[in-house]
Amino acid sequence: MLSSLSALLVCSSVLTWAPPPTDPLPPDSGRPPDVAPAGTAEGPAPSSSPTPTRAYEDLGEADLPYETEQLQLSEVLELALTENLDLQNKLIAIEISEAQILAASGAFDVTITAGLAASVQVSKPRGSAFVFSTGSRSVSANFGVSRRLETGGNLALTIDVGRTLTDQPISFFNPALGSATLAQYQIRPTLTFMHPLLKGMGVRVNRAAQDRARLARSSAEADQLVTAQNLVRDLIGAYWDVLAAQRDLDNKRQSVELAKEQLSRTQAQVAAGRLAAVESKAVEQSLAQRETDVLLAENLLLDTSLRLRTLMGQEFAGREVLGVVPGTDPVESIVPEPVDMQGAIDRALAANPAVRQLEIALASKRIDEIETVNQRLPQLDFTGTFSPQGRSVDALPDPSTGEPGSTGSWGEAFRNFGTDNVSRDGLFAEYTVSGALDLTWSVQNRTARGNHQRVLAEMRQAEVNLKSIRQNTATQVITATNSLRSAAKQIELGQISVELAEQNLAAEQARFEVGRATNYDVLFRIDELLNAQTTLLRAGLDYLRARAQLQALTGEILPAYGLDIRG
Repeated sequence: MLSSLSALLVCSSVLTWAPPPTDPLPPDSGRPPDVAPAGTAEGPAPSSSPTPTRAYEDLGEADLPYETEQLQLSEVLELALTENLDLQNKLIAIEISEAQILAASGAFDVTITAGLAASVQVSKPRGSAFVFSTGSRSVSANFGVSRRLETGGNLALTIDVGRTLTDQPISFFNPALGSATLAQYQIRPTLTFMHPLLKGMGVRVNRAAQDRARLARSSAEADQLVTAQNLVRDLIGAYWDVLAAQRDLDNKRQSVELAKEQLSRTQAQVAAGRLAAVESKAVEQSLAQRETDVLLAENLLLDTSLRLRTLMGQEFAGREVLGVVPGTDPVESIVPEPVDMQGAIDRALAANPAVRQLEIALASKRIDEIETVNQRLPQLDFTGTFSPQGRSVDALPDPSTGEPGSTGSWGEAFRNFGTDNVSRDGLFAEYTVSGALDLTWSVQNRTARGNHQRVLAEMRQAEVNLKSIRQNTATQVITATNSLRSAAKQIELGQISVELAEQNLAAEQARFEVGRATNYDVLFRIDELLNAQTTLLRAGLDYLRARAQLQALTGEILPAYGLDIRG
């Protein structure tokens, strides 16, 4: 009798925990293999598209009122990382931050300018006024290259070329003599250098937008990692809830079967005249209550399955398969291991992305502080230009001297850039050099001072927030490690309770057979055994939840389950 009851009631009388796997994933694997995370024992993975089953094999022969499918924990986690909308939003946020980095880098792009212009002018003598030109026709073009400097200045080179035809009177005093056309060729490069000397000067000031954009990307990546780790932690907890609901339904159905067996024994005793008929009614009432508990357990399994699917990001419209049958059951192989609390705290503070986010926020405030300090300075800007020039102009013949005249050209304009005697006249024949200093000073400067004070206060606030999250993280690590220790002790106690409950049930059934125990005694022992099994199951699941919480805090939960996220 004892062996049959043990086979029916007890999944396992001794709980052990498998050590974490150390073999890395094969490099050519397209997805993590269907194995349990570190510290779990999981059977072979089902196919990538699990097929729903109407009969719940692990729960006996009875059908559930809804369709189910078996899912391994690894499948649940991978599907969630693919389908969860929050993670998809975080990935898009990273793409946006990368685009912001590109946009901020564009402040130092090289800029090219070019232009082409043409004009025609006609003038006629009026009255007694002298006319120096009766018309002109010009064509000009320009080309420029400029770039903003990381130190805050700007460097630009512009080249202007033009050809102008001017109709000039032969005699200003006698317009009737007509006019001659003179051509002028001009090439004028201009180098312009502008740079602030106080406000706006400095690499760190002018690259602040890029640095802030890079920090925003790091923050978005940390935010995605926080979301993924918390999601995996919550999914693991929800999966264990489904497993607990499944095992609870197992227990409730087993309780019904044991009550039916007790009813048969009682009816046999009543038929033999050894018990009153009311004893049979009492067992029937208990059986009806246990069948009601089965219905409630079926509803609980559906509720936990729906919560799990919601976390996975699945939709229910048009979905026929609602229930989940857990294919991963590591509770029977738990071996609690000691945890180095201080080492876990150090790992959490170093790798926890929530801490990293606040560190990034503080770094961003330091960039703001650099900018606001610089904005308090007066505006003092220097502008310098250097513009050499090469020209070639037609020369009209002079009858009085016999000069034949000459025709200008582009080649001559280029040659006219330099001088014939560099040592005496310098390098350039014609040039213009200019320089200017411009000062703008806000005497009270209240806007800049207010912004600086605000940023300093925000930096202090960010430092306080960082200390707070570090304290909170350390507290959560301590709580998780204590929960692991408590759950380990409860597992040890639960094992002893299950063994004792088995022995008590077997003894009570033996006493009932010889008339030394009542139905109440037997049913009480049945409930006692089921409660001991439930307590042991909860202790094991509490251990797994605490372990997942600790892994999430230390940033180890994703590699522990062989997971990776995009971005």
